[in-house]
Amino acid sequence: MSTEITETIKVNNKEGTEATYQFLATLKELKKDGQLTRWIDDHDILLYEYEGEIKAISNVCRHFGGPVGYHKCKKGVFTCLWHNWQYSAKDGSCLTHSGLPLRQYDIKVIDEKIYINLLG
Repeated sequence: MSTEITETIKVNNKEGTEATYQFLATLKELKKDGQLTRWIDDHDILLYEYEGEIKAISNVCRHFGGPVGYHKCKKGVFTCLWHNWQYSAKDGSCLTHSGLPLRQYDIKVIDEKIYINLLG
């Protein structure tokens, strides 16, 4: 299931070059539960707030493809539903097996809306 994209913006990414960002969610939606998952195109995205910063990582476990964000983040750690692989909320690094981090996405917040760069 994928979210139909209705809004895109062009702004500078973290490298300072212009990039396209797609609407992902509102701050109100995120603040309701502190985390949420969304599909955009073929990207299953886990959006959350960690230590005051909004972050987005892949919601697909590197082990067997299970949902990383099914359970709430506990003590800065997401645990995959299927086989309990664990990932750091700080940077998506795998705590179960080093060298298998989750993909991180660049996020922009503009006028209470959260946008994501799927290519960056």
